[in-house]
Amino acid sequence: MAASSALRLISSKSQPLILSSTKLANISKAIQLRSITTQDTGAVLAKPTQVRFGIFKVCLTVTPFLLGGATISREFAAWLEEHELFVPDDDDD
Repeated sequence: MAASSALRLISSKSQPLILSSTKLANISKAIQLRSITTQDTGAVLAKPTQVRFGIFKVCLTVTPFLLGGATISREFAAWLEEHELFVPDDDDD
């Protein structure tokens, strides 16, 4: 008797999670609204502002960090060779 009452309790709590076939049919008939380019009233939004000098700004940002990283790598490789932690082999074959 206790098992059946526990089963009823579990099924009654999980009832909102189960969608009936009528709810599924209503979901498939839903109208898709795309509010990215239109307002709620249906009016088309204004053209978005264009970023000026986009490629120039990217180059201006990337170049110093790329050069800085290359410099740090070169100096660290020189430090490793100076302290003989990494010395490339010169094989004479």
